Amino acid sequence: MAQSSGPTTGTSAPTSLSQTQRAELRCAAAFAIVAMEQGRGQAMPGWPPLALRGKTFFADTGARVMREAGLSREAVGALLTADVQALQTAPDPDAALSALAGPCVTQLDATVPPLKVPDLGQCAAILDLAYAEVHAREGMSATARDLKTLAMVLADRQRKAITSTGGSSAAADMALAQARAAIEADAAAGGAGANQYEIAHCYDLAKPEAKSHY
Repeated sequence: MAQSSGPTTGTSAPTSLSQTQRAELRCAAAFAIVAMEQGRGQAMPGWPPLALRGKTFFADTGARVMREAGLSREAVGALLTADVQALQTAPDPDAALSALAGPCVTQLDATVPPLKVPDLGQCAAILDLAYAEVHAREGMSATARDLKTLAMVLADRQRKAITSTGGSSAAADMALAQARAAIEADAAAGGAGANQYEIAHCYDLAKPEAKSHY
């Protein structure tokens, strides 16, 4: 981890950081590593999805430490880089990260709101948007096919849920279209779009129902 020696300017490690600030920077570094691994499709037990929340914590923490300790962006960046390297080169990197999961996730929950839990319609829209993105990049790859299948399963379940309570098929289709349009509009306006949702929940909703398959 970064050592507390040297001046508070440039990229040297400062002497003025509190233990709390150092701990927050270590968590920011851990979130950066975990988010990268999650982006590669790696399961990271003990860690929530960090594509959005981890990035927010990383940016907010860096800015706050700069302000509170009077450090340059370069100095804080050097500290974060040193913490990332220390975790990645630890004798047991997995154990080093796991040791931070509890306290860092607690800190994350206290500072960055948890992701929203999407409903069926939102999940159908999220996975359909993900399919469109992957298809545009890779064509009809295995990943694209899987996403399309899951999106169709969720859309079908949403339609059945609406029609089973007296709604029409047209109303069900409109609800699905509105869910997608709302997510797209949020992203277009600079919001988090689909990233504000707990996407893992969508995969749970798409699991085969009892005594059925697809």
